[in-house]
Amino acid sequence: MKILVFLFFGFLSSEIIAQVPSWKQSSQIPVKVNQSFLTNPWAGGFNSVQVESMDLNADGLEDWVIFDRSSQKLSTFLRSRDASGQISQVYSPQFESYFPKIENWFHLVDYNGDGKKDLFCSAPAGMKIYQHIPGANVSFQILADPVYSEGFSGKINLYVAASDIPAIGDVDGDGDIDVLAFEPAGHYVEFHENVASKGSGLIQFKKTVDCWGDFIHNDCEDVVLGKSCSTTYIPFQVKGPNQVMHSGNSLALLPNKNGLPDLLFGHVSCQNLIHLINTGTASKPQFSQLNYHFPTGNPVQVGAFASAFPQDVNGDGKLDLLVSSNTYDNALYSQDFQHSLAYYQWNGTTWEEKNSGFMQDQMLDVGENAAPLWWDADGDGDLDLLIGNSGIRGASGVRASLTYYENVGTAQQASLLLKSSDFGNFSVGIQGTDIIPQVVDWDGNGKKELLISYQTFVGAKLALYTSNNKWQEIPISVLQVGETPMFVDWNQDGTLDLLVLEKSGRIRSYQYKTDKSLLLDNPNWANLVQDLNFIPKSLSILDVDGDGKMECIAFNRMGKAQLINYSMDGKSATRSTAFTRTADFGERVWPSAADWNGDGKMDLTLGLGAGGVQLLENISTIPVAEQLNQDGLQVWPNPGKGPIFVMSAAEGELSFLDLHGRVMMNPMSIQAKETKTILLPKGYQGSLFVRWQNLAGQTLVKRLLID
Repeated sequence: MKILVFLFFGFLSSEIIAQVPSWKQSSQIPVKVNQSFLTNPWAGGFNSVQVESMDLNADGLEDWVIFDRSSQKLSTFLRSRDASGQISQVYSPQFESYFPKIENWFHLVDYNGDGKKDLFCSAPAGMKIYQHIPGANVSFQILADPVYSEGFSGKINLYVAASDIPAIGDVDGDGDIDVLAFEPAGHYVEFHENVASKGSGLIQFKKTVDCWGDFIHNDCEDVVLGKSCSTTYIPFQVKGPNQVMHSGNSLALLPNKNGLPDLLFGHVSCQNLIHLINTGTASKPQFSQLNYHFPTGNPVQVGAFASAFPQDVNGDGKLDLLVSSNTYDNALYSQDFQHSLAYYQWNGTTWEEKNSGFMQDQMLDVGENAAPLWWDADGDGDLDLLIGNSGIRGASGVRASLTYYENVGTAQQASLLLKSSDFGNFSVGIQGTDIIPQVVDWDGNGKKELLISYQTFVGAKLALYTSNNKWQEIPISVLQVGETPMFVDWNQDGTLDLLVLEKSGRIRSYQYKTDKSLLLDNPNWANLVQDLNFIPKSLSILDVDGDGKMECIAFNRMGKAQLINYSMDGKSATRSTAFTRTADFGERVWPSAADWNGDGKMDLTLGLGAGGVQLLENISTIPVAEQLNQDGLQVWPNPGKGPIFVMSAAEGELSFLDLHGRVMMNPMSIQAKETKTILLPKGYQGSLFVRWQNLAGQTLVKRLLID
């Protein structure tokens, strides 16, 4: 066997200058499912979405702007038409930052006739309007916040409940933009007419009808037609101040063959979508027919709160229909969030459902609350991807699972292939929710094992994936319901520690003893809850800048991130908002750190509340990683006297020798591009040779000077 030995005497400075960390959003890893590559694998998933369209890149074709109510995240997709006329869409996050922060609901409508769609969106107890400013890029400036409407007793804010979606469009056929919204009790619709002078480019609302269309909504299949809201027919619960039905209504205008606006609406407690057919006139609508189960023959049925969005999906010039849920959360897991955007195509006479998971079938989407982990699941030396989820209701109740994508590429250029939607048959044997996977050297043998935490009715639990491909429950007595454990050597003393993230955002730290017992070390690790403006809801411990010292990246409930430098005693921390990003990740983000492109820098993989995953590539300047590409082995700080750090370009074994060739420390394994913390022998001074060797016998040696 030919043995290659390289002996380096160059020193890496004892002071590694920390760089400002920087990431860029990436979609470079291809993903294949059922022999086809996904178009938008890293788009982040959908749950309860609202779909609008506008031309983002000025190519004449309307693109998708999609808002997920459950995660409060906006996503943008560029559409294009090929030579055969087929329409496709590609996730394009660079446009997301052009939009202001949106909450609850939004509409894109050209209110002033300049050919640019303006933004109508939710505001406290009402709505606000942003005007689209002409220019090279999409840009908005606030026009009205809040929007007022002249009522029967004066001008007040135009009321739209935060849980609702109003209808905004030309309701009365006079060429300008009006608003339909349910009144506070949620039984009848008010008409706010735009009474601004025609052609003025202004907007001025007046509530001219308080019971538009003369219908009353009582229940999922109880809508009374042809009754004015002022008649004595109105049931007691509509009149009674303590009998309010309102908790969420969605409205959409659907032009019929006579050019009149039909109405589609859903309610938060209902699974169906109701179609009211307008047989009146533009100035006086009349609904004499309805369909409680629209469309006929193939009705919409969501878990709860159907919402409809008429859009030309296939580019044929006819309005099709996109339907989703409008819930903020998935109460009782009633909605399948892997299939929550249905596409109905209008073929001229009937509505045909073409896809129950429109665009979702081209993404990584595990339902909701994705929790990713890169781990060598098949033992072939590269990183595969596992994604935990919150859970999906099936025949055996609500059960979470791990989706497994095998890396069939290389460590430097991954390519993923879906192998299982239930890795290790977890959901078959364990009824749990909210899986969080992690890798831990559980047995202290230098190998990374898969450990997952999950929630049950009696509290959080742990399960270890054993060498015989079985799940072994790990008893742990310190976890309460909703808490998340993270096993990590955060203080880099060579022993495993336990951090427990509480629901309040506080973190407890434990010392993990060799007998597997736990000793509470700090009930308020790093004192992170002192800043009430940023309460951590998820975090990852990683070496961001390649200096060998661990940092913490935390996300709060709203998906905002902070870089946290904590003290090695775990009693304090300093925070930085220096977190470069190109997109809003929405609520309920779970970060996971791994070098998924093999460049020696720790990248981030973000699991999103909407069930998808997004990649952030570490593009920071890291001297250690740059030098590693040249000589294959790095040891720093050098000279050194405390813990030292070792990184190798490939997997191997480390040994430590003095000048006479005597072994000074036990050998240890090291993974490719892993930063290994080495505790030096007490009292040792002088030269120490760090030797790396792989299974093929290739050897690299570094000389370390110990002060």
